[in-house]
Amino acid sequence: MRIISGANKLYYYGYLLFLSSSASSAFFLKDLFSPPKINNINSNIKNVLLPELYSLIVASNNGLDTSYETKIKEKMIEISKLRNDNNGDDDNDQRESLSGRWELIYTTEKEINFFKTSLWPFADVSSITQNLDLYNTQKINNIIEFEGGGQFIVAGTCTAVDVENENENNDDNKNENNGNVEDEEFDRVAFEFTGATAIVWDKEINLPPIGAGWFDTMFCNDEYRLSNDSRQDWSVFRRIE
Repeated sequence: MRIISGANKLYYYGYLLFLSSSASSAFFLKDLFSPPKINNINSNIKNVLLPELYSLIVASNNGLDTSYETKIKEKMIEISKLRNDNNGDDDNDQRESLSGRWELIYTTEKEINFFKTSLWPFADVSSITQNLDLYNTQKINNIIEFEGGGQFIVAGTCTAVDVENENENNDDNKNENNGNVEDEEFDRVAFEFTGATAIVWDKEINLPPIGAGWFDTMFCNDEYRLSNDSRQDWSVFRRIE
């Protein structure tokens, strides 16, 4: 058995301390310089999944080709679940980003898509947009614009609602209120349309209100917004600057 002298013992223990400190420092530096998980997830959503979703939307002719509907829904759910897993409890409400002007680029809503088919006998649709102000005026306006200047405008009110409280107050309809995506966090907005206007040949025709409901925001960033609603329709919006 080798006996370590006093001087050598001091050197020996110093060397062990150095190794121990180096290992701890390496572990710390590895965590310090490793890319945060949240940035990786956000990058995957923005640079991979959203472009894949947009490609499917283009291929579906903005929803008119229903053969892509299942793939588009699956991609929307994938983005939503990844967003939900990524965010903490204090950073999980997508409604904070909702206010603004949006262009509808995809929907499963048959009434909207009807205007874009050959069955609609009048002017072609040039754009479908939505103006939304959730926290200040609490107003929502949906606008369908037709070539030649015609418009169909639906105006109403909107408010953020608590899904858990809503379910507690509506136990008989609990499954109906839970939304369309299982195990999701629901950032819900309730709306009620209070009037509609058709602008045809420079004349305004006032129409009666046409209903109420809610939509859940599955994902929202500075470019895209994904939602499903009380009528089991799915929609994708692109933000208009």
